[in-house]
Amino acid sequence: MFGYVLANASMLSKEEKEIYKAHYCGLCRTLREKYGQKAILALSYDMVFLEMVLSDTADSEETKGTERCIPHPVKEHSYATTRFSEYAADMQMLLGYYSLLDKVHDEGKGMSEEKKMRTLLPDLEKKYPRIAQCIKEGLSQIGENEEKNSRDAEAMALLFGKILGEVFVYDDSSFFRDDLRSLGCGLGRFIYLLDAWCDRKKDEKEGAYNPLPKDITESQMRQMLLDAASTASAAFERLPVDQYVFILRNILYSGIWSKFKEEKK
Repeated sequence: MFGYVLANASMLSKEEKEIYKAHYCGLCRTLREKYGQKAILALSYDMVFLEMVLSDTADSEETKGTERCIPHPVKEHSYATTRFSEYAADMQMLLGYYSLLDKVHDEGKGMSEEKKMRTLLPDLEKKYPRIAQCIKEGLSQIGENEEKNSRDAEAMALLFGKILGEVFVYDDSSFFRDDLRSLGCGLGRFIYLLDAWCDRKKDEKEGAYNPLPKDITESQMRQMLLDAASTASAAFERLPVDQYVFILRNILYSGIWSKFKEEKK
């Protein structure tokens, strides 16, 4: 379900592209160092967005460097990390585990990978009890509603939105916790709805669950997505971001719509 929170690279300057890529490489580096080489398979730009939002909100300093890595062994490339890179890496693994668990449940695939990742779960749940509990409860409720074949797409999207909203709150005592939670919730709703829209034909062909009504129109879908995106954007604009503001706005106002536009074509 992840992989929708991307920048529209065609609308970024050369400098902005370099900054964005450096944070992606920084998160990749953090995943490798903390969880091993195979962990980079879970890497997504969604958590790069999370790291950049939290870093900018907290005015966190960057640690910069250059390196060669297995995916890019020939030429050195730049990376940038902040104090939120480790948190974003942890969330990538925590959400990745439950995503893999869902895949095992639905498709019977990934059982060996799930078994390996399960060893990480106790430490992550102990380190982030509030977030882990929210993820488990939210996904459990989503699973129950899927079993009932619920067609209330907005309600289903809100359940996923609440999960991502909690992930965006690194510190529940933060002055910005409400806006960060609202940003994550709106973005989560958008992701869930867009994923359902992109998968609707495949799900119908395979007889798989999809929360969208079969007769939903493109116009109706766009309105649902706009409502979720506007919630996320309004919360974002209340945050004190300035360092990466143009990149983050690019993602929220243009990048996240890329898949919807591709589907339209």
